[in-house]
Formats: sequence, structure tokens, C-alpha cells
Amino acid sequence: MGVRVKVRIEVGNRSVVVPALVNSGYEAEGPEISVPMQVARELGLWPLERFRIAEVETAGGPAHVYVPTERAKVRLVLGRPGEPEVDCHIVIDPYTNEVLLCDHLIDALGIVVVSFGRGLWRHKDDPEDTIRQSEQRPPNSR
Repeated sequence: MGVRVKVRIEVGNRSVVVPALVNSGYEAEGPEISVPMQVARELGLWPLERFRIAEVETAGGPAHVYVPTERAKVRLVLGRPGEPEVDCHIVIDPYTNEVLLCDHLIDALGIVVVSFGRGLWRHKDDPEDTIRQSEQRPPNSR
């Protein structure tokens, strides 16, 4: 099933609220979020004006992603005051169809996975007995 959380991604004056996959296998140097082309369009990042192409290692082998010069603010939507927000790098991955959170961003947002298989999680500031359900997989993903 996996764990998906609701996040608000803001780049400049545009933002989207989407489910994002908590991907502990997505290793990065610091907080980073990977978005598919559709989300990049909604954020006004595509077509790109200023970017670099980076080669990344994936479970399926090397792939190329687009790295815009803009940074993103990512807020974990908890439905309560004090929602954590992190400034992070953003990459556009033409090979994925859903938003992915890297390991550093997962930690920075305070996400604690209870069960990947059952899609259960909590925030580090939630009471110990609070268990949250995973967001639904986006309709256009596999």
C-alpha cells in the first residue's frame, strides 16, 4: 500500500495540495521533493526557463531529472495549527506520476511511519496513540 501524506507545495506565488509518497528509499543530500510533469505545470515550472539536468540513481538504473533554480516550500497538511513547513530543493521527474518525498524531507516534516504495508503513520508531535491513515493514491498513478 505505501504511506502517502497530504502536502502543500509552494513555488513563488503558485501552490498545489497533493498526496505525496513517503519514499524512504529516495536518498538525497538534503530536503528534496520530486514532482511529475503535471505538478510542475501546475506550479508554473514547466516549461522550464532556468534549470540543470541531473543524473540520478533509481531502483531501475540511472535516469535524468530536471532541477529548476527555484526552491519549494513544502507544508505537511495535518489539519491543525503549527503544520511543519520546510524549504527544499525540487526536481522534476518525467518518469514518475506522483510526488515523492526524500528521506531528509520525511525527517524534516516529522513523519513517523507506523506501517508501510497498512499505510499508517503519525506526526512526531502527535500523541503516541494517534495513528493516521495514508492518503489515497492519485488517480493517474499506477
